[in-house]
Amino acid sequence: MSGNAPEVEAAPQAGLAGRFKRGLWLSLLNTLLSRLGTFAMGIVLARLLAPEEFGLYATALVVQGLLLTFNDLGAAASVVRRSGDVRPLLPTAWTMSVLGGIVAFGACAVSAPALSSALGSPHATEIVRFLAINVLLDGFAAVPGAMLTRELAQARRLVADLAGSVLNLALTGTLAFLGHGAWSLAIGHVSGTALVVVLLVALSGQWPRFGFSKEHFAEVGGYGASVVASSILVMLAQSVPQVVTGSVLGATALGFFYLANNVANWPVSIVSTTVERVALATFSRAREHGSDLDRAAAGVIGLVGVAVMPGGVALALLAEPIVDVVYGAQWGPAAMVLAGLAVAAVGRVFADLAFHLLLAVGAPLSSALIQLWWLLTLVPATVVAARLWGLAGIGWAQAAVALLVAVPVHAWGLRKAGIRVSSLVRGIVPPSLSAAATGGGLVLVRAFSPSPLLSVVLGGVLTGGVVAFGWFRYRHTLDEALAVAG
Repeated sequence: MSGNAPEVEAAPQAGLAGRFKRGLWLSLLNTLLSRLGTFAMGIVLARLLAPEEFGLYATALVVQGLLLTFNDLGAAASVVRRSGDVRPLLPTAWTMSVLGGIVAFGACAVSAPALSSALGSPHATEIVRFLAINVLLDGFAAVPGAMLTRELAQARRLVADLAGSVLNLALTGTLAFLGHGAWSLAIGHVSGTALVVVLLVALSGQWPRFGFSKEHFAEVGGYGASVVASSILVMLAQSVPQVVTGSVLGATALGFFYLANNVANWPVSIVSTTVERVALATFSRAREHGSDLDRAAAGVIGLVGVAVMPGGVALALLAEPIVDVVYGAQWGPAAMVLAGLAVAAVGRVFADLAFHLLLAVGAPLSSALIQLWWLLTLVPATVVAARLWGLAGIGWAQAAVALLVAVPVHAWGLRKAGIRVSSLVRGIVPPSLSAAATGGGLVLVRAFSPSPLLSVVLGGVLTGGVVAFGWFRYRHTLDEALAVAG
């Protein structure tokens, strides 16, 4: 390993609980700043771009997302999870991640026309090819990003991600104003990613150092294959509604779906991305220290739920006035799909946390089988719903499968892996009460509010108050759960 920066930040006396909480808050700040910028830019772009242009960009994002799930061949997850000294593993991890990025980029360049046509947007071919540059860049980001995640060094990650977001938003806004349409989104995205990669390498001290060891290849490949399989299935499950929307309903409908999906992910992505950056590392270190994973998982999941569940309920009940006030009447069809997607996003957060917990306890194959059940149920449900009920049907199909299939199957997988589901159920009670209170209040707001703007304002204040109260009231559960790991 080049340099010793991660070890300096992860001082032994800090304790895992303290490092988790510091990493959690820095990750939350990182995510909030990124999402606020994206939200503001989304409002501007909705006034400058047509739904068809959003649809072209969404097609390219689907392809990029699928490629990113396997391009590092599981090297990043292996680095984060590995017990003891990780330095001997790094040259092999570098080789696998960079070669994987090169292969994935080449595959996309060749297959872009067929992929774009299959997604219902044949005119997106060149944007798909260009956005695939991010896959190549990600091969160089895997190891340095994993090392920062492993050591919970979120301060450095904040610097890199924030700089990339600023460049992305500045370029995207400028190019969109100048009339470059969907290309403004693609160019801004790739430019921001390039800057993030450079900063991750510099801030982690992990410069490319290639090598190959059969032993380490077997370690990364054995564990990574299951991780990659799980990640691909997760990404496919997340991509199904976009693929079905584009192929069944067309590029314009995909543009409406893309905007609704972004809105649905507001509260979810803030919490999910925040926790994802520290969950695997924390659960892995807790397992390594012989800590009580039941208590740690229940505390984390419970506190995440206090923020996510009221937010999801609020977006579902306020979908129509939010789209009308924030984006304008021309985006009204997006509200039809937003309500269902908001509910589905809540279920996905808990499934993501269960996914990281399964990786931490060394059960990636179980996670892959769980994701397969999810996908096999989701595909027919989404296709049938799209043909019968259009955009609204697609949204509610995601909600039904997430709550009735994904969450229960993940709970079963955790039980098989030795995690007591009863502990997780106790952890989820406070969020459920918060969500019920939020829902009751918002029904009254919608019933008596005379305008969409007032509904959004009052609903936002109510939801923010419930989340703040829940966080303050139950924050001690996180301290108690992580104390066993300190």
